[in-house]
Amino acid sequence: MAQVRAKWLAFYAEHVEPVSKEIFSHVEKMIIGTLIISAGAHVSSTEPAIVLFGYLRHGLVGRGVMLFGVILLLLNFLDGLCKLAKLNWHVAYQVLMTIIYVALSVRLIQLILAFRGGE
Repeated sequence: MAQVRAKWLAFYAEHVEPVSKEIFSHVEKMIIGTLIISAGAHVSSTEPAIVLFGYLRHGLVGRGVMLFGVILLLLNFLDGLCKLAKLNWHVAYQVLMTIIYVALSVRLIQLILAFRGGE
């Protein structure tokens, strides 16, 4: 029994743990980027209760925040794509991961905006 446990722990440490850390790291960065985009979209679509320095246009500030979030998502996406390219996996898998990443990002933005609209 101890031998099976030792083999499992070795397998987990070598294969499962690094992959799960990478996945959760990218999901965390994606959630942060989508939250930033959603906050920018919310500021540019409605008149917020907080006045930013009194003279900045809310639409302009919101679009700037959205651009910052898009840049973060793009950098996270490119980082993940470069890491996938180093693994010598099939190109179809990389294309599938790209489609899933973009679809999940858009869906998260829609979901966060829907929750914000329910106030």
